Amino acid sequence: MFCRVFCADILGIEARRICVEADVSGGLPGFYMVGLPSSEVKEAKERVLRAISNTGIDLPPRKITINLSPANLRKSGSGFDLPIALAILGAMGILNPAHLRDTMILGELSLDGKINPVRGVLPVAFLAKEEGLKELIVPEQNLKEGAVVPGIGVYGAKDLKNLLQRIADPQKDYVKSADLDHVLTEEKDAYPVDFGEVKGQEVAKRATMVAVAGFHHLLYVGPPGSGKSMMAQRIPTIQNPLTLEECMELSRIYSVAGLLGEGPLMTHRPFRAPHHTITSAALAGGYLIPRPGEISLAHKGVLFLDEAAEFKQETLETLRTPLETKQMVITRSSVQTVFPADFMLVMAMNPCKCGYYPDRNLCCCTEADVRRYFGKIKGPILDRIDVCIGTKKVDIKDLKSDGRPMTSEEMRRQIILAQKKQQERFSGVGILFNSQMGPKEIKQYCQLDREAEALLDKAYQTYNMTARGYNKTLKVARTIADLSGMEKIQKEHIMEALTYRNAFVERL
Repeated sequence: MFCRVFCADILGIEARRICVEADVSGGLPGFYMVGLPSSEVKEAKERVLRAISNTGIDLPPRKITINLSPANLRKSGSGFDLPIALAILGAMGILNPAHLRDTMILGELSLDGKINPVRGVLPVAFLAKEEGLKELIVPEQNLKEGAVVPGIGVYGAKDLKNLLQRIADPQKDYVKSADLDHVLTEEKDAYPVDFGEVKGQEVAKRATMVAVAGFHHLLYVGPPGSGKSMMAQRIPTIQNPLTLEECMELSRIYSVAGLLGEGPLMTHRPFRAPHHTITSAALAGGYLIPRPGEISLAHKGVLFLDEAAEFKQETLETLRTPLETKQMVITRSSVQTVFPADFMLVMAMNPCKCGYYPDRNLCCCTEADVRRYFGKIKGPILDRIDVCIGTKKVDIKDLKSDGRPMTSEEMRRQIILAQKKQQERFSGVGILFNSQMGPKEIKQYCQLDREAEALLDKAYQTYNMTARGYNKTLKVARTIADLSGMEKIQKEHIMEALTYRNAFVERL
């Protein structure tokens, strides 16, 4: 007999429909699997047969042939276990194949018949809805994730025995779709840190606010203990909340990576801070079947590189293309995968190897040592940084002061107002932030008066700026004007933007 059921495979953050076809016939007993399965899919044979047997079903010796269609696509993952088992049972007449006609199935089997969670349920749920299927069967632990997608019935299966009883029951007990409004609002203010805890770095906090308001890339340069990492870790507390569309896109990435956790959606902007020993593959993503790396996991959030000069040169070079294209393209011999990578890059570093330049009372580095150390990020990477700010050792008076620094909530209110101006300005253009402006938008929205234009022209010659650096200064000035509530860029906005190019960095 023959039975066909539907499941899915993951490519990037998208799911592809796979037909699992089972044929059980007479002849020499055996288990054969075709359709370009990977080694982990081939291992499903032993899990499936033992799970069926330990559920209490005796399988007579038969020739079992499994085909995974389309046969030209390589299949990977452990989510094929459950559909293979149900296809075999349908082909043997133990369950009615008609009950699975409009159903997509996903799940990994244990030897005792329990159904284990799998990665990528969210994109599979979207695929099932797009394909017009009526039901999605997933592991019980993935039930909340699957229920996020409206318009399709979702069932969470605990083990194979109970699932077979449920399939035979004509009463369909679907789960209701998740209340997305509730999901987006719960734990909205669950941040344990606040910018109000940062003492004596008001200039750096102002630069951080400018960077976040325009989604500009940011670099802190300063001695150890000056608060660089402390400020970077608090950036998520001043970012605007994720929209539903952003939540869905970000949650797809984390679902594929198996990092979604207990919640059905990612409701906060991510903050990823990989160690400087990370490899290029872990940063960019990869493996035989491509999975998202730290670059993609920081999508719509912050990628923080602490001790940036300690990263390997080839690792930093990995950032160049995604910083421009907002995508991470991973190519393997048989497939090309595209992951979203629209993130805010934040880097922190010491000004030299010992960390105390230019304080000659503490710094023992030569000028050549300083240039060599800073040269690790100088060039294409530094040229892609919009805002660069120096930090100094916190003065004891500031540290002990009872004055009330600006809090995250106060900073976020100003940022949201500035971002609303940007959204109104770019309505219908296809971009959201000033940092995303191209040459056409810069010419249209970054009008300068004579004084501001003369100042920027002089700075272009003095600092030997590139065309990219010139445009980035205009973008930052546009953001500063938005924070000031002004429509036209003034001289003082250009001066502040030039300050964030950092004279210390430019002369190295």
